[in-house]
Order: sequence, then structure tokens, then C-alpha cells
Amino acid sequence: MRFLVIVPVSPSAAGSLTGSGISYRPDLHTAQDSTLAGALSEMCPQVLVTDRPVAREVLRLWREAMPERPIAVVRLTESHGPLRRLPTMHGRATSAILPFSIPMYTVPRQPGSDGGVDEDASVFEALAVAERFAQDREQTTEPFPATPSGTASGRTSVLMIGGGVVNLVTARLLQAEGYEVAMVDAAPDPRAGRPWAAYGASRGGGNARMFTYTEMDDYHAKSADESACMTVFDRPPSESGWDVRGHEGEEDQQWVQDFRSVPPWLARAYNGDILGLNRRGGELWQTWMHTRPHLFDDVELRHDILRLYQDGPHLEAARHRQNAVGATVASYGAAEVRERFPALAHAAPQAFAGGIVVEGFTVNVHDLMGRLLDDLEAGGARMRFDLRVEEIMRDGTSAVTGVLTADGPLVYDHYVVSPGAGNEALRRQIPSLRQVHGVLGCWATVPNVTPALGHSLKVARRGHVAEDANITVGRDDSGESVLMIGSGYGWTGGDPRNIDERKIEDVHAAVADTVETLFPDAYEKIGGRDGLRRTQRHCVRPWTASNLGIFEASAAAGGAFVVTAGHNTGGFAQAPVIAEAVSHALRGVGHPMHTLYHPLRTSRVLHAMAGLGGTTH
Repeated sequence: MRFLVIVPVSPSAAGSLTGSGISYRPDLHTAQDSTLAGALSEMCPQVLVTDRPVAREVLRLWREAMPERPIAVVRLTESHGPLRRLPTMHGRATSAILPFSIPMYTVPRQPGSDGGVDEDASVFEALAVAERFAQDREQTTEPFPATPSGTASGRTSVLMIGGGVVNLVTARLLQAEGYEVAMVDAAPDPRAGRPWAAYGASRGGGNARMFTYTEMDDYHAKSADESACMTVFDRPPSESGWDVRGHEGEEDQQWVQDFRSVPPWLARAYNGDILGLNRRGGELWQTWMHTRPHLFDDVELRHDILRLYQDGPHLEAARHRQNAVGATVASYGAAEVRERFPALAHAAPQAFAGGIVVEGFTVNVHDLMGRLLDDLEAGGARMRFDLRVEEIMRDGTSAVTGVLTADGPLVYDHYVVSPGAGNEALRRQIPSLRQVHGVLGCWATVPNVTPALGHSLKVARRGHVAEDANITVGRDDSGESVLMIGSGYGWTGGDPRNIDERKIEDVHAAVADTVETLFPDAYEKIGGRDGLRRTQRHCVRPWTASNLGIFEASAAAGGAFVVTAGHNTGGFAQAPVIAEAVSHALRGVGHPMHTLYHPLRTSRVLHAMAGLGGTTH
């Protein structure tokens, strides 16, 4: 797999292309057609990235040099504005160059902060489109075409392994489609109200989840000049890092190396695909609210999110980003925020430079999980809690024949695994789960004092230990209105229990500072830091080095064995589209997520390119 780039970029951007299988040849930008044709025929790239018209004779000679291989042209155009790639269109050619059957993709040049063109970003965006073209044609594993035998009732059976919010949403969709659903989870019943530490991330964290179009994001460097995100695993929270480990695990350094191996242009591809899936998730959540309104009764459903930014440049960049994804409802300066949202009137003078109201919603997720469980049981689903899957049973062809628990084997037609972070038994037996590490987030709760906050918030404080915070309006167990603050990043490595309590305390202290900065009255009412400490908890979220989720479908004896995992901060946001992708897989039907979250996506690109090497001039 090789891409040929002939559009000139800055030296720093050119350096980020070196050694990644991208041949960077700016000397060909103004070369004669015969010279370009010779280079294409000699180097045999799959994709040409250019901003110049390509002569038919050049294309003919390129095609003759690669008669059996898929090839494409990605051409930068002069029209400004970001390319919004949705999974249903990312990879669709703008046109085809006949008679050579070479698809043509056009990518608008990206605007720079100075009002001109950002040529580096434009080329990275073009390479993102090139990568998706290659992925679509390098896919090695299609969703398994299921031929289930069915149960005695005549319905096809499916076992959900894991009872977090993603698998609950998936189970509810499958049940509505006529599947006979069962579920097994190692944790207690979420409705039982056990101590928070007994549960996984969905029930163990705060009773709050948020959907926005940018909720799940890519955390790699997306430009050649970014570097801070590449070192967060080397530093503890007290030094603005993510490392909260008590000791180094066996696989930890490989995971960090995998994270750092993702080049900026590939990160842009990932980010575009994640945001496209977020948008599809939002469409499906709206459908759920319309068709299953009882699930959202009395779960503190609140629409529209106020995003606050502590510094002006970050606010301005966020305006461009939210406008680009079509999320902006309104934008306000600092004084107008205090006027329109009286709950923030007493915030510290420099707490925010302004805010943007964006489309989205929040819920009390524990209550929503309870409603989903009640619905599933009412539909005949069998739930088994406090029961861990110890072994995946397979036949001689490696097809899954059942799962083994302390209560004996469980045998169904289909299996859907969504285990969260940890579960060493499953990690040993399902190689793709070894890509998943833990990243903790800390939680605290304060009273929603008068004047009460009516909109949930997202708060950005660059350089702060609690750099990103979600503040969700909800209610506590007694029915009182509260604000639930979730914030912080703490990498645990492969073991979610590998946490140094001294390091996590720095994250809790940073969350407390966010509360005091924004809501001094609530902070005082709860008793300051000591009072807030009594409400604090943490959850460990499943995270991959690629920052993509994992979607893997393989054979079961009676149907399909599907793994969904590693959605970092976006499991709730993408839950309906994950459910949709599972439903498609069980029916043997393709879905964009099957390619976008394939566990080999990164290695297919980087390993293939590393074997080819790169050329720079």
C-alpha cells in the first residue's frame, strides 16, 4: 500500500510523511506529463494525491503498470471549507475516470486560521480519504454470514456478554427485531444499588451521560506541530499527564508505542470517521426518543449543551469546529454567558472566555439502564448477574460453540461481547481485546443551588489537570437536583486496578478546583474539599491506542461471534450505531463500522506501508 503525494507541504509536515509508505515527490508537482507517468509506472502507488489535472495518457500508462490493482486519484480543489465525511459517503468517489476505471475523489482545500489556505491540513485531509479508499479494498474479514438454527421457540437466540449501556442498547434493539435475548454480566444487577466499586464504567461512574456530535474524539496529534498529546503517558496528572499506574505492566510500552505510531494524516482519517459515526448515533438516539419515549421518562433528559472555554483562542477554534459539524445553536461572550445562565453568575472572573450552545442531550444513565433492563425482562430476556464468563468454547474450526461459566456452559446461536476494561480471561482468549487499556475518569456531585443550572455543560480548561469536564444536571437518590461532574484522564495500562491512589487524588483535587471555580456557592454549601471528597468516585473506561472502537465478527457454530469494545469516551454516544452494526453483522449485512472499527485497521495500513518504505525529496 503506497500513496504518492506531489502537492508541496511545509518541512515539518513533510517530515511526518517520511517512513510511512508515503512517497512525497513535490518535484513532480510541475513536472512534464511524461515524467509523472514514468514515476507512477515505476512506483506503482495505489493513490495519487495531487492538485493538478492528470492527463489521460498518464492515467493510461499508470493503469497498464497496475492492471489488477485498485488505484485512485485524490485531487485538492480550490473551494474552501472543511470536508464533512460521514461513514456512508467517506470512500465514495466524486467521479470515475473512464475507460480506465479509476475513481476520482475531490477534497476542498482546508482554510487556515489567517483566512488563507492550510496546505498541510489539506494534504492530510486528502490522505485521510486515500486511506479510506485503501481500507475499503483491503478489508480482510467481512461480517460473518450467519445461518443460525434457532431455538425451540423458533426464534434465533443471542447471548450478550457484558451488561454496560452499550450492550443494553444493543440487546433492546435485537429483542425488538425478534431475537431471543439473554445476558450475563460479572457485576451485580445495576438496579441493585450495590457500592459503586462493584460495577464497571456504565454503572460505577456517575449517574450521567452526554451526547454531542464531538463526544468521542481522536486524541492523536493531527498536525505536524502537535506534540503534547504524545507525551501524556510519560507523566502523572500532577505534571499534566495521564499516568496513574502503580507499576508498569507487561504490555504497557507496546500500547504507548502503538498510540505514537499513528501519524497526523491518519489521525485525521480516524477523527472524521468517529465524528461521522457520532452523527449517525445522534440520528438513532432521536429515533429511539420518538419510538421508545417511555425509556426517557423520568431520566432527567435535557437537550442542548453549553460548552465553556477558559481562553479566547480555544473558544474561537471551537466555534469553527462546532460550525463545521453543524452542531452550533448559539454563541456567547463571557458577560452574556453570565447573563443568560444565572447559575454561572458567581463563577470566578476568569472562569471562561465565552461559550457555545450545541446540539446534544444528557441523561441519568443509571436510571436509563434500569428502564432498559425492565424492558428486556418484560420481553422475556433472561438476565444473569454476578456471573463471569471464564472460557470461550470453540470447535476444531475455531468457531465458538458456547461460553463456560461457574454455573456451567451457556450455548446460543449468536454471541455479542462488550466487556469494558479488564476481564483478563476474555483478553487472553480474544486477541483484539488486548488492544484495550483502561483510562479512568473521576466523579463528584454537588447540589444544584439557586439559581439552578438548567443546561448541562462541557468545560474546557487548557493545561489544567481536569482539562475537560462534563457537568450534568440530574437528581440524586433522594430526588434532589444535583450537578454531576465527570473529568480527568488517568491511564491504568492493561489492568484497570493498577491505580496509584496518590496520583488519582491529584485528579480528584483538579475536579474540586473546577467546581469551586464555576460554582463557588455549591462548593461552599457541600463543605468545600472535605465535603466534596465524600461524593467522589471513579470509573475506568475502555480505550484503544488507535482511539477507534473495536468491531470484530467471526464464526459461531450456530451464527456469529461479535466483539464491540474500546469506545473511550464515546460508548454511550455511539451505543445505537454500535447496536445497528451488530444487527447488520448477525444478518450478514455490511455496515460502515465493520470497516471503520476493524481491529486490524491500523496495522493493515502502517505495517503494509512500513514494508514499502517512503521516499522524500
